[in-house]
Amino acid sequence: MPPTEPILKQALKDDWELLAPVIQAHYSLAPFTNEEIRLEGKMHEVSHSRFAKLLIPFARVVGALIPYHGSNVPVRVVNHSRSDRTGYFWQRTFFFPGSKPFQFPSTMLCTGDREITEYVRFGFGIRLKLSVRNGGLIESDHGYVVKVGRATIPLPMNLLMGWASIQEMPVSESEFDMKMVLAHPLFGHMFAYNGRFALVRE
Repeated sequence: MPPTEPILKQALKDDWELLAPVIQAHYSLAPFTNEEIRLEGKMHEVSHSRFAKLLIPFARVVGALIPYHGSNVPVRVVNHSRSDRTGYFWQRTFFFPGSKPFQFPSTMLCTGDREITEYVRFGFGIRLKLSVRNGGLIESDHGYVVKVGRATIPLPMNLLMGWASIQEMPVSESEFDMKMVLAHPLFGHMFAYNGRFALVRE
């Protein structure tokens, strides 16, 4: 039988219990169900460098990264599970003033011990090593891949894109702060965003 525990719990194993309740709640969806979690929040800052701007056409084709700059950008996140397959599914929608809503879908799978891979279009993905700090979730770049059939092929894209780091830190029982930085050792920060999100409880 395929694992039916939440994807993040599969990867973190016993460290799952170290996560703050709000972070556990964010990732509590079990595979092979039809469930949904909604978040509302605001990105305090969304930015990318001039060099990174050259990469945006490719990033838009594969459905990765955010092509706009902005401050205090409203964001709606819908996470869901599916009854017919494993995975933790994301639909992020960014509301930049003067632009149509920008959607950023992806799928997260457990791919190893304390490791998940987040896939966008055409089988492109980023492997992320997981750890827990002060109840928060820390995700560290472990390399890019592309999935072709059943094969997962490593890609040397870090040399061009840099390395990503992501963190979600608890603020209260229903809120957390998140931060993503994609940094290159030669070119500095390529992409970055940070904000605060709240679970929408009905």
